[in-house]
Amino acid sequence: MSTEIRHFVLTQSGEIREFSSEEAALIAAGANRLPEFAERRMRYLQVSWDAESGAELRIQTAGAAIKFDSDGRLTEAAPPGDEEKISRFEHDTCVQWALRNMAVAPLTFH
Repeated sequence: MSTEIRHFVLTQSGEIREFSSEEAALIAAGANRLPEFAERRMRYLQVSWDAESGAELRIQTAGAAIKFDSDGRLTEAAPPGDEEKISRFEHDTCVQWALRNMAVAPLTFH
């Protein structure tokens, strides 16, 4: 069984940016900056799944609100506030994008 993880930052303007696990780890450690997010609080969604043998695919998601300092370094991760909730559409879009390279047929989204 292998676990795959994808990381997404969602902006208030509707942009969704995907980061690899390596990029996300550097950002979380403060070793990588995102100047375009300086002094902003953003929404974050992590999508992970275990590809087990057989036809079952177990998907888990976790959301958070993340805050960046004036240099674009991550300073905080917390549960999202009421105004920062990730919509069902945004959630489903990130999950489907994360699974886009899966070669499983037929694929049914619920």
